[in-house]
Amino acid sequence: MSRHEETQRRTLSGRASRNKGGRGERELFSLLSDRLGFVVTRNLTQTRDAGCDSLSVPGFAIECKRVESSFQSAWMRQAIEAIHDGHEIPVVFYRQSRHPWRAAFRCSDLLNHRAYTGLAHLDLDDAATFMREMVAPVAAGRAC
Repeated sequence: MSRHEETQRRTLSGRASRNKGGRGERELFSLLSDRLGFVVTRNLTQTRDAGCDSLSVPGFAIECKRVESSFQSAWMRQAIEAIHDGHEIPVVFYRQSRHPWRAAFRCSDLLNHRAYTGLAHLDLDDAATFMREMVAPVAAGRAC
């Protein structure tokens, strides 16, 4: 294979990966929108600003991974790095082909106590329930 062909193959592979990621984000955010009762949108400046995939759920820095590998702790580190005011709880949603969406939260965020370490992996419905419970107090605090 020539150098040009190899470069072209990598370019197409990278584009396919980005397209798969974008489709995954749209799929997840549609499902979350249905479960949360408001529209969850993509953060289209994430690449430029090194941010998370969505900032439209108050209190949460959402990272979305649509890949074939199993969960990787580097994904949670990426979500933690994207934390900022108003989005203090990192969550990583991930899905492999032919598998349901899962969400990884820090145990300390789920149990509201820093003594708990590690990660908890929830299915989509349980994750949405937790997020819905957390969004209500955040939204109420903004109204004050």
